[in-house]
Amino acid sequence: MQLILLERRSGPAAALEELDRRITSDPRLGGVCHAVAHDLGHEALEEADGDVGRALAARDDVCGGGYTHGIIEVALGASAHPAKDLLTLCAPRQDGSCFHGIGHGAMFATGMNVKRALRLCDRAPTTLLAGRCGEGVFMQLFSSDVSGMHTTGAPVPTLASARRTCAETRARYAPSCWFYAPTIWLADRPDDFSGAMTWCASAPGAVARQLCAKGVGSRTIKYHPEDPRIGAAVCSAAGDLTDPCLSGMGSYWSVHFRGARAPSDICRHLGSQSLAGRCRTVLRG
Repeated sequence: MQLILLERRSGPAAALEELDRRITSDPRLGGVCHAVAHDLGHEALEEADGDVGRALAARDDVCGGGYTHGIIEVALGASAHPAKDLLTLCAPRQDGSCFHGIGHGAMFATGMNVKRALRLCDRAPTTLLAGRCGEGVFMQLFSSDVSGMHTTGAPVPTLASARRTCAETRARYAPSCWFYAPTIWLADRPDDFSGAMTWCASAPGAVARQLCAKGVGSRTIKYHPEDPRIGAAVCSAAGDLTDPCLSGMGSYWSVHFRGARAPSDICRHLGSQSLAGRCRTVLRG
């Protein structure tokens, strides 16, 4: 609430700068900062009287681009013509972060209906941007840390329904589904990354298991950027899923630092020389 008040008083750029300062001084806040950034985006769009271009002018990629996602999800979710508007909302900035926000908004626009939301993603101008839209769809579906979750009355996903959903999702979007699916496990069992990894190991098919494991590795950094050794312990015990787990750690490490650090930089923070060597092979190879 303090950041919302600061945003109302001094604008979104000041609020985002303060959010960045707080997570820098206390990395333990990293696990909630993306959701907070979504909220700042919601507020920015309201303060801009619904003008998406004006709200995006203050864009900052702190906390994985949550600010942009928050703006776009509200704008598309409130649209009477989402299939048309998704092509114009990102016109000022045709990039992956904006279309990730389109995915979030597509879920609100369709009442949390995955198949209908993905049909909206199909309308993205490129295959790459459609994929980023799909990421937003499944992040919204599975992530309890995203503001506005399940406000539409749609059933809350379970582990069993997640498995069914991912198995039934078209090949174009299934990777994003499996990547985000383990967040359901972690929502009910905070920090039980090992348990989530065991659940991933039971997924149907090698590719699904690897993508799920990558999602677990990513979450270890999203929730604990202050201590990569937490993820290192999970990945080192993951057997044939160690490499995708390490890949996930590296991917979010770079996102957390807004691209200022390469994914392979995570390798020097794992506390084990042998695991660090394997990490470098995975992330540089």
